[in-house]
Amino acid sequence: MANHYLQTAFAIPVTPAEALLLKECFAVSAQLSSDFAELSSDSLQAVKTCYASLSEAFRNTFPKKPEEEDPFADFLDLWSDPGFPEFDADLIIQGDPEARTQFAFISGHEVDVPALASLIQKVCKSALPFGFQWAEVADKDIAGAFGGGYYVVTDTEIFGGSTRWLMAETLQTARAGAT
Repeated sequence: MANHYLQTAFAIPVTPAEALLLKECFAVSAQLSSDFAELSSDSLQAVKTCYASLSEAFRNTFPKKPEEEDPFADFLDLWSDPGFPEFDADLIIQGDPEARTQFAFISGHEVDVPALASLIQKVCKSALPFGFQWAEVADKDIAGAFGGGYYVVTDTEIFGGSTRWLMAETLQTARAGAT
């Protein structure tokens, strides 16, 4: 048995406003994962108060869904499992805060790369289209324990896949042509 990890490290150019919103999204993710993880449904008022205290930019990017009681429902849609709203990545913003462009360095060892791709699509509009790669590694040398992939994020779509999937598709095409 081996432990598998998704790793990534990339820099994305962002505006100062996008940099602030990225920081806030990472902070909200951490807060939702810890502070509100064990709240009962009758404690929803604390969640609503927290949401109301966030920046206008956050509330505009992730508006409350009219059909949902949880004001964070749109934000939680970034994850395939909203019960675990963690990017599992580090965010470092570099560059002059007064400059037109800063750089967000995102890296991590157990990263939720689909959630990051969705976050980039919603928050980093000035950088789109944008692409990044990720690696799948294991702590033991076993067959199939290494791979990777990519995401290309546009304003309307997120493309990508694993190298395993790309290789299987290419092999299938090659084998079909060999018969």
